Amino acid sequence: MTRVADTIAATLRAHGIRHAFGMPGGEVVTLIDGLEAAGIRFHLARHETAAAIMAAGASVTTATPGLLVATVGPGLANAVNGIADAAQEHVPLVIVSGIVDRPTRARYTHQVIDHAAMLRPLVKASFEVEPESAGPTVARALAIALAEPMGPVHLDLSPAVAAMADPAPRPVAPPAVLRPAVAPQDPAIAALADR
Repeated sequence: MTRVADTIAATLRAHGIRHAFGMPGGEVVTLIDGLEAAGIRFHLARHETAAAIMAAGASVTTATPGLLVATVGPGLANAVNGIADAAQEHVPLVIVSGIVDRPTRARYTHQVIDHAAMLRPLVKASFEVEPESAGPTVARALAIALAEPMGPVHLDLSPAVAAMADPAPRPVAPPAVLRPAVAPQDPAIAALADR
C-alpha cells in the first residue's frame, strides 16, 4: 500500500530534495518514515529554529528547495525565527507541519495553533494536504516556493491523512527546469573578463 506520506516523499524526491531537517513528534513520524523510505535523509536538530536554518542552508548549497519537518503547535512555533530568515533571504523552503486530526480538532486543545494564520506573514502559500490530491498539492507548493521571488511555503499534514492509502499514488514530476543557474556560464565570465 502506498500511503499519502509515501506520495509526498516521492514527489519531494522527484523535485531533487534529498535532505529533511526537524524534530520528530507523533504527528510527523509517518511522514519521516516515508521520507527515509524514499531516500530523503532526515537530520535531527536540537531545536526547530536550528532545523529551519539548516533546511534553508541546504537549499542554498544544493540549489534545491529546503525541507523542514515540524510537529504540531509549539514545534512549528519554535521554527518561526528560521522560517522568517528564509522569507527575508528569499530561500525556497518547504515546511511540513503535523496537525491534529480533523475529528479531534474541536475538542483537542493541547498544542493546537492555527498554523496558516501564524505563518501568513512569512510564507508565500499554505495548504492542508488532502488524501486525494497529495502529489499535486506538494508539486504546486514547490512551484510557488521556486517562483520569483522565491520563498517558504507551508503544508499541514495530519497523522491520519499521512497514514491513509493514497487513492492516486503517483509522485508529481517537476518541470524541466526547477531553478535557474546561480553562477554565470564560462562564456559569460570570459566576456566580462575581456572588457
